[in-house]
Amino acid sequence: MKNIYESAFMRIEYDEKIKFLVATWLEDTSKMNESQFKSEFLTYILFANRYTYDKVLINESQFNFNRDLKIQHWASSMINAKLLKKSENLKKAIVYRCETIHKATVQRMTEQMILPATKTLYFESKEDASSWLLEGSIIASKRKVFLFYNNVFTDFSEQVEKRIVSF
Repeated sequence: MKNIYESAFMRIEYDEKIKFLVATWLEDTSKMNESQFKSEFLTYILFANRYTYDKVLINESQFNFNRDLKIQHWASSMINAKLLKKSENLKKAIVYRCETIHKATVQRMTEQMILPATKTLYFESKEDASSWLLEGSIIASKRKVFLFYNNVFTDFSEQVEKRIVSF
């Protein structure tokens, strides 16, 4: 992985060989204000549009910025306006903060996006997310996995019983 951007709030890495983009929100996001969040988010979109990839991992496990509904709506509208053309056949994994997210929050965020051809899974662990992106499968565990595909939201972890699931 090649580091292509880094600030106090975010690091973006890219692997050209396997067409893999990784954006990691850093712990200092707790010190961010709204304009800094918007700037970092737009920077991510700039890099996301600049590179060719079919797998993206967004690691929010250290994300500490409080996104209110207005900011969530703004971010979703930016994704819809600026990244829609990149969504075809894209696999996206998002690693979330276990203590700050729950099914309703994930569902609210994803329902605002218009990415019909993007497979988006939300994971508790970066390892599970990377495994799905790079190997195409998930081994069922007690960790939560939320699925958003074809604008339909599913709590995937409730449907698996100790098996390997590929898609």
